[in-house]
Amino acid sequence: MTTLFLGQNGVLSTQCVEYYNSIKDYANRYSLTNTIIALNLAAELHNGQFRDTGLPYVIHPLEITHYLILLKVRHAIFDMNLNILHDENLAETQTNLDLDILLASSLLHDTIEDCKSKLPNKGKEFIDVYHLHQDIFKYVTILTKDKTAPGYTLDGYFESICQYWQTLIVKLVDRANNCSTINAFSNTRMEKYVKETKKYFYSMASTLKNSFPTFSRQTTILKYLFVSICETVASALDIKDIISEESYDKTYYFVKGLAIGKGSMQNTLKALPLSKEYYKDLTRKSGDPFIIHPLRVCSYLISLKIDDDIVCSAALLHEIIKKCHLEYNGIEIVTKYHLDFSVLELVRLVSNNEHYPLDLYYEALKHNPKAMLLKLSNRAHTCTTLIDSSSDEIRSYVEECENFIYPLCDYGIAHYPEYAYSIQVMYYHISSVCNIVKSLRS
Repeated sequence: MTTLFLGQNGVLSTQCVEYYNSIKDYANRYSLTNTIIALNLAAELHNGQFRDTGLPYVIHPLEITHYLILLKVRHAIFDMNLNILHDENLAETQTNLDLDILLASSLLHDTIEDCKSKLPNKGKEFIDVYHLHQDIFKYVTILTKDKTAPGYTLDGYFESICQYWQTLIVKLVDRANNCSTINAFSNTRMEKYVKETKKYFYSMASTLKNSFPTFSRQTTILKYLFVSICETVASALDIKDIISEESYDKTYYFVKGLAIGKGSMQNTLKALPLSKEYYKDLTRKSGDPFIIHPLRVCSYLISLKIDDDIVCSAALLHEIIKKCHLEYNGIEIVTKYHLDFSVLELVRLVSNNEHYPLDLYYEALKHNPKAMLLKLSNRAHTCTTLIDSSSDEIRSYVEECENFIYPLCDYGIAHYPEYAYSIQVMYYHISSVCNIVKSLRS
């Protein structure tokens, strides 16, 4: 099997092996027989094909399938089925089938288009030869661009994808993965790609969220990744009409609604209007109100199921010491506005990177998982402004990621298993944008 994971240079891709083993273990845990068949079939069909980066092509379907698992799509599918069936046992059975079909489809999504010589019957072999579920053939066919088909249009292609949640989520994750390696494209291709992403994928994300609301968390995470990458490339290449003015009201009321609904997020309810007051005179580099950034940091954490009251309120206020020049290191949020002192402690800890050597600063974050999560979410949503920085600032930023942020993620995954999936998602987000910035600026 490992010979199927050789890159263009003949070197084994250890990342492919890790993804393969992780997906196989997950499929065995839930008895996903179609996924196990598709896992080996994808490696065989894509054998000898390579990405623009020189890595074996199969890393792409492996990575998007692994990412679907990290996004905990199983939870969203179960909630959807429970809403329909009103029986936990029936919902569990249906969820395993739906998950099996989804992951198998994601593994094979490019095979009909890219492996024509090995699939002369345009994928019907999935059913006739490999005995996969017929829906896998249906979804892979929908995901395949057949420009030779009568009446083919790009609009029509994306409209057909929007018919099913299965094809929607696979295509969104597929685009997120392709965007993460966009730095291997030519500038012309990058420009075309980000314009297409904004035109089609922002609205597709909204379709998934509105039509299948149990996928709301996954959609928010994907949308933020699209925005980060598209804004970064647009800023670097001076592409117009990609970075648009953004209203913060929708995110503000999303956080507020969640805090009210949970009934145990009193600090967050206090921090929301307070953040509005503190940041009212500040703007981002794009000219948008600065409050968009802390709101993104907070809502991103919520989408990762990190809806702890202290973390969320600290996320909303994490820039006040640096940006708002508060006296006594921010003590007024406790004495005047009566937030819990642990919120201030978290804000102070995350803000201390300017006052301590980075090795001591990150060592402190390692031992405070809430501070670690807040730092990673903040880093994920500051990457987009990096492209406008000086060469020295960019070099320093990338070095900090490589020397401290990535090891911090590795430490968190190993020592805080309850947050491991969330940390891996943020790790992917941060590294994708940083790699693009590093490549573009070099």
